[in-house]
Amino acid sequence: MKELIVQALDAAIVLLESRIPQTKKKTIYVNIDDVKPCDILSFMKDNNIPDTAEFGGKPNGYDAFDEVCLVYDVDVPTTDKDKLKSKKDRFTNIAFRTVHDSLILCGYKRVGYRSGLLKPFDGTTVYDMYINKEFDRLVEYYSLPFVKE
Repeated sequence: MKELIVQALDAAIVLLESRIPQTKKKTIYVNIDDVKPCDILSFMKDNNIPDTAEFGGKPNGYDAFDEVCLVYDVDVPTTDKDKLKSKKDRFTNIAFRTVHDSLILCGYKRVGYRSGLLKPFDGTTVYDMYINKEFDRLVEYYSLPFVKE
């Protein structure tokens, strides 16, 4: 079972790496409090604001706006922190699917188990266990929902 799980997780990490976003949206707010309505178009051209910009405001945290703005989104590269968060968030689902398919093909079946049995895995993720090469712990984790037929 351990070899099957490790092979499936190796495939899952490759799949995960191909799905990590390389860019994210950043919202740009350009204050237009001092711009006359008839000067909006020239203001947009002078400040390289795209035609897709909308009127809005910068949120102040109280369900309101403090200033009137032109609002638009730009793509920016994701940071290493963003990528790590995405990996931790997505890996459990991708890993489960690859482990599930691998174990089912090799004669295992999925069974129910008490959620209390997951207590030893609190405070960690499947991604962390895989990166730290805690393969015996991963086998214990996946042994809960899968048994040999």
